[in-house]
Amino acid sequence: MLNSRFMLVALACAMFSSAHATNATCDPASLNTTSFNYVNDIENQTVHEMAVKFNRGVCDIGRANLMVDVSVVPNVGQTIIIPAEVCDPDWTTCIIDGPGTNDCLIGGPRLYYTLNGDTLWKIAGRLNMTLDAVQCGGDGCNTNVTCTDGICPGGSGGQYSANETISAGQFIKIPMCYPSICEIEPYSFTAGVYKDLADKYGSTVGQIQMLSPTYNYSYITSEGGTPPPIGMPKNCRLLASNYTILD
Repeated sequence: MLNSRFMLVALACAMFSSAHATNATCDPASLNTTSFNYVNDIENQTVHEMAVKFNRGVCDIGRANLMVDVSVVPNVGQTIIIPAEVCDPDWTTCIIDGPGTNDCLIGGPRLYYTLNGDTLWKIAGRLNMTLDAVQCGGDGCNTNVTCTDGICPGGSGGQYSANETISAGQFIKIPMCYPSICEIEPYSFTAGVYKDLADKYGSTVGQIQMLSPTYNYSYITSEGGTPPPIGMPKNCRLLASNYTILD
């Protein structure tokens, strides 16, 4: 986990330094201000790699496509909007900086549905939970636990290591805090990435994802289409200072 955190911070710092260097010498007249659709034709190509390839900020691409999280790996054949080139590309404001601090999920829900490229380390970050809580649940790791019919108990037990890629379409049970609550309402997703919504409405990226589990991104809105409807958890909070973990 420490190695992954170091690599993420190092990458962000490198991109941030590069962006500042670009800004210091940037001539707006030289920029490619045309946005275009890019059909991903490379398996396991990340959004970061696309951003480097086209000299765009990874967060600029994420927000242009209403992405869940820029760490989700696009599938081959997905259409990604590449926005106009800018002097100040954004490499940092959409990044989730590793696992969080909570030992259970405040307000639920229970089941996390994995997306392409997910790892327990990424999932813990999206849920603002510790890696141990997501990996092992409230009672500690049990290496004898296995997943049945795609449902993994107790945060998946010893089924996966922290940085092992989990197949998309798996349900992982997440330990929940009791008593706690989230308010939920329908929402038209018109701008940003899930991190923007989570920060604004008092939830987490993972909780928003769990309410619309098969959603990944959308380029339709930028082309005049209807914004995707999603479920929005809001004001997630504990209802008592003492709580138990429902695992």
